[in-house]
Amino acid sequence: MTSGGPSAHPLSSSAARRATRREAGSSWLSTHSRRVRLRRYAGAMGWDLTTTGVLVGDIDGISVRAYEDRGRTTVIELVAPGALPRMEMVVADRHLAQVSDGMRDVHLGDPVFEQIYVVRAADPWFARAVIDANVRRALLAAPTQSWVTREDRLIGRSTSKLEPLDLFARATALRTVVASIPWEAYEDRATPPTLEAVQQVVTERRTRPVEILPSMPRRA
Repeated sequence: MTSGGPSAHPLSSSAARRATRREAGSSWLSTHSRRVRLRRYAGAMGWDLTTTGVLVGDIDGISVRAYEDRGRTTVIELVAPGALPRMEMVVADRHLAQVSDGMRDVHLGDPVFEQIYVVRAADPWFARAVIDANVRRALLAAPTQSWVTREDRLIGRSTSKLEPLDLFARATALRTVVASIPWEAYEDRATPPTLEAVQQVVTERRTRPVEILPSMPRRA
């Protein structure tokens, strides 16, 4: 007797080709839709969109690049006027203690902030001078994100979608970090200043407004 069970039949070559075309069409529509969305965002913010899908603009004179990486993480890069001190901010519940990178946890004396974020730095004294009360308030008011400094770049990351309001809020908060750097203490823009120079600038800043940062050219 022959079995009455179901039998599987492989797709014919023509059916396989049709399935491949459907998948290719779906991929093209997804890519096209994303580019249209990014062009719309760029127009709304007065920014530019590169051929590689990177949004390029500025926040009050500071050059900004924003894009989604391969893991769909939203990345925001701010270009500072000079070399930034080595430091980072991570979400507190994702923080893993480590010392191999030469950075240490920085205690800021702000329990509310430190319930949400952990700041780490190669020079904790420098980080305390930069991440002051105004900067902490700005970071807490913005959507959740992490950031790290690399030479003259402040790089923020978030699992949020690349959308104008979220992007602008996070970039604005990151700009407060760049603006809080004691640029007046730098003898040149490639070498971070000494503790004494930073302390002098911090003292002077308490009696006068923070200087406007120089405008930086956009970088694609």
